[in-house]
Amino acid sequence: MDKRVVICLATILMCAGSALADPAAVVKAHSDAFGNAFNACDVPAALNLYEDNAVLIWPIEGEVATGKAAIAKVIKTECSGAAKSSLKQISSDSRSIGKDYIINIGMWDSTIIGPDGKPTTARVRTTELLHRSNGKWRYVIDNASIGLPPPPAKP
Repeated sequence: MDKRVVICLATILMCAGSALADPAAVVKAHSDAFGNAFNACDVPAALNLYEDNAVLIWPIEGEVATGKAAIAKVIKTECSGAAKSSLKQISSDSRSIGKDYIINIGMWDSTIIGPDGKPTTARVRTTELLHRSNGKWRYVIDNASIGLPPPPAKP
């Protein structure tokens, strides 16, 4: 077979493979990287997972941050408090919505140690839009929320 044909076929197969990235695998790797960076308070590593103009919606009093400088401020504030939380991903449902976009619905547990020394865990819901540019997946939108507790049972 002609060397040019082999090179052409190899290029097509490489491009097809990258275009058909497994959304679940992409999101798992991205979420693992975010959880590790957040839990270590590694702000530069966490910011590397966001596009420059990304939007972060944090569950603390509806904090909204647009752009890496504002996102860094939210993460630094979260890491500097006495009640710093740790995150653990529980589930995710990822879907490709285009060649370079993935949407993910996820659940995380956010655990803090209270003043009494006992851990308290809240379930955090996430809706994330990831975009691939220059071969790298990054958050465009990272929306996290904590639901209200159920109403007390009626007697």
